Amino acid sequence: MRRSSRAAAVVGGAALVLAACQADPASGPGTIVGAPMLDMALAPAGNAVFPSVSGQRITAAAARDTIEFTVNDAPPTGSGNTYQIVLVDTATGRATGTISRIIRTMRRRLTVSPDSSVLLVSADTSTGAQFSIPDTATTVVVRIANAAIPNYNFVVLRTAGEGSVPTTIGGARTGFLSFRYKSGSTYAAQPGTFGSFAAATADRLPFVVAADVIGAGFWGDWLRIDVRNLGRPPAGFRYACWMVDARSGAATRLGGLLAPAPESRSLDDADLGMGAWFNGALVVAARVRANLRTLGIAPQDFTFTTLVLEPYGGFALPTRPGRTYVLSAPVPPSVRRLSVRAAAAVARMSGTTRDGDSVFGTRRTP
Repeated sequence: MRRSSRAAAVVGGAALVLAACQADPASGPGTIVGAPMLDMALAPAGNAVFPSVSGQRITAAAARDTIEFTVNDAPPTGSGNTYQIVLVDTATGRATGTISRIIRTMRRRLTVSPDSSVLLVSADTSTGAQFSIPDTATTVVVRIANAAIPNYNFVVLRTAGEGSVPTTIGGARTGFLSFRYKSGSTYAAQPGTFGSFAAATADRLPFVVAADVIGAGFWGDWLRIDVRNLGRPPAGFRYACWMVDARSGAATRLGGLLAPAPESRSLDDADLGMGAWFNGALVVAARVRANLRTLGIAPQDFTFTTLVLEPYGGFALPTRPGRTYVLSAPVPPSVRRLSVRAAAAVARMSGTTRDGDSVFGTRRTP
């Protein structure tokens, strides 16, 4: 996956040391009472893993009625959401869901004692036109056996968040992962593409990590991130901000993208939405605002903050972020060193209590 070299450095400390009140409709005014040492160097993630397909093959028999492939690293779907398996004919735009044999293998590492762990592997075999992903370490082997395969030329994976499988896709973008298995009368499975699919090649949008980071850091009780020119998510996906502890695997979802103030609306439709904050390939301006105190989060309990891609749909949010990290930053050392005692000391220095508005060097203006 190509990563943009345009990701900017966060705004320097000198630019943030202000004596005046800071107006922000999402976080309220505040007065800086100490050096803003809690900025984050948010940049393209070096440990990102995006969904892919492998092992694609189609039967050599004259009927050409079986396709096999493996789905790797698709992020968790959340309760009530699924990934859909679709066949598409790009010449006509026709699409159809297809019943498949699905073998889902999930690997879990369970701690037995502080010094040892055991690896469990469970397999779930089912037949259907869709499947869910319960956790990050899940591999799905799909075997499509369908006499209609010669009438189509692409396999496309969608999320149920896009709705039911359409009978035609026309010029619309849909799906997040696809591969061609037929060109004219020649059958040969090609590499997969992660990104929005469309019948016409020119209308497809492979996902590319791209962002200009304007600023990112902890201000008082708030985590603030401001970005421009963020690559559009694949169809059926949205951006969400998480804090993750690489030591324990614990993760907490902070929220999704917002439009700049004063609109401040949710940009969960960044995949296919229209409006002032989107162009054909980019989210031109967006931000994240999360009140850590309201969420009950102590940032020193985590090792990094990340903006990830997650599938939307279903009746509950994903409980795990997957590994589709787009931008990430280590939690600043100044935050990681904060113990409860140190946080209380900072609170006393800033004129607040542990139950007050801030323990990170900023206090609210009355």
